[in-house]
Amino acid sequence: MSNVLAVDVGGTNIKCAVFDRDLTIVESRTLETPSRDESGKAVVDAIKDLTRELRESFDLVSVGLAVPGTLDEPRGIARWAGNLGWRDTAIVSMLENAIQLPIAFRHDVRAGALAELRSGALKGIKDGIFLPVGTGIACAIILDGEIRASEGFAGEIGHINVGSHRECVCGQDGCLEATSSTLAISKEYEKKSGTKLSTNEIVNRISQDQFAREVYDEAIDGLVMACDILATLLAPEVVVIGGGFSMAGSSLILDIENRLANELSFQRKPRLTLAHFGIQSGMYGCGIMAWEKINGK
Repeated sequence: MSNVLAVDVGGTNIKCAVFDRDLTIVESRTLETPSRDESGKAVVDAIKDLTRELRESFDLVSVGLAVPGTLDEPRGIARWAGNLGWRDTAIVSMLENAIQLPIAFRHDVRAGALAELRSGALKGIKDGIFLPVGTGIACAIILDGEIRASEGFAGEIGHINVGSHRECVCGQDGCLEATSSTLAISKEYEKKSGTKLSTNEIVNRISQDQFAREVYDEAIDGLVMACDILATLLAPEVVVIGGGFSMAGSSLILDIENRLANELSFQRKPRLTLAHFGIQSGMYGCGIMAWEKINGK
């Protein structure tokens, strides 16, 4: 029986899954993303080793690959991926040469939006936003039922200035990603408290920990500003929150909604909701892409 491999490369982890034809996960793995890998070779080697192992049990026929950053998707090149340290990295040709399988390639957030649009929280939505908040932050823009990429440059909402004055991987200060990403939340909490905790642990402490509350509130304020801008410019019906921060659940949605309501006046007020596929949206999108690579759209 044929299967496909989904590979969602993030700044912290590489999430991988084997999908059957019904888009059911039959095997999943998580690898730590190699650090200081400016060439991309270490990431390719890690995926190559995993693919070799999985081929002992599965007949893999294609791969769906998603990475962050600004991408030239048709040419398979990561123009810039700040959290990976890549510039003009021909990641698709590198991986194809390493594993000898056809590869479908897409931005990680747009891959996640594909899954949510097909059978998740964006299904049936004409105009919407997919906004996963993880190690980095970007969004996928859905207009007239289609995911828009603008040659791979669209959706980098993580690099709007929200006034935090923190240094960002892009080289600027005050970016949303440097304020509201899971990495930023953890780093700022450690800076304030001297204790290293995960974002989920920090969220669980906000009712009794002043530092946790301060860092959380600043992150929410940044996300509210982002949603305000998106509502004003694009008028989405729905904003779907995904990524690691979404594990905070419905309380996160309520906190953003309540503060956003005070910012919007004439704009269409979007409905906020959690991603149907949670932190696995990108992986499911990669599975869809991989099957379409073989079967055609």
